[in-house]
Amino acid sequence: MSSKPFRKFAPAVLVVAGVVAGAFVSEMIRATPALAQQDGKLLPPGEALNAGEQRRQQTVLLQQLSDRLTRIESTLAAGIKVKVTEMPPVIMKDPVSGK
Repeated sequence: MSSKPFRKFAPAVLVVAGVVAGAFVSEMIRATPALAQQDGKLLPPGEALNAGEQRRQQTVLLQQLSDRLTRIESTLAAGIKVKVTEMPPVIMKDPVSGK
């Protein structure tokens, strides 16, 4: 079979491929809401972004988490007493026959 009929459509195929690639690239470079203010929400008047305050709050939260984890570790190290009130019957298999 000759490839001449396919060569006739090559420019049209290249144009369509270029349009699809251009649409894909334009979607990639378009500004998304994550790059701007989220959902158009602005900060309330008089309230500015303060990175120092955010860091201080994060430090306080990390310290609280650290303290809580220390308490949990000390509780686990001391041991936990468990009282079993109900237990299903245990069925042992014979190691020789496997039944």
